[in-house]
Amino acid sequence: MDTPNLISYDDVIDAAYDIFLEMASDNLEQADVLLFTLQFDDRGAAELVETKDDWAEHVGFDVDKEVYAEVRIGLVNEESDELDDVFARLLISRDPENKFCHILWKRD
Repeated sequence: MDTPNLISYDDVIDAAYDIFLEMASDNLEQADVLLFTLQFDDRGAAELVETKDDWAEHVGFDVDKEVYAEVRIGLVNEESDELDDVFARLLISRDPENKFCHILWKRD
């Protein structure tokens, strides 16, 4: 398959973070927004992860892992250095001609 000129993974992470910030207050519990805001400087992260296979059931189409990227946003556990409090999973198209983003928000 010939893939179009895809946006970089760094740009995907930046876009995901911008979208998250814009929508977080409307989609997360107030306590989670406050926790993220207070602890982001020390523990916050937006990281690219391997695109999971469960996205098709959420978006209704087969996800091409070359064209779509998954970004997780949350807080890193200082002991394990892993993202352990995930506030959002985002699926973003890397194709500049086909803008697409789907978010799965943290639900307590």
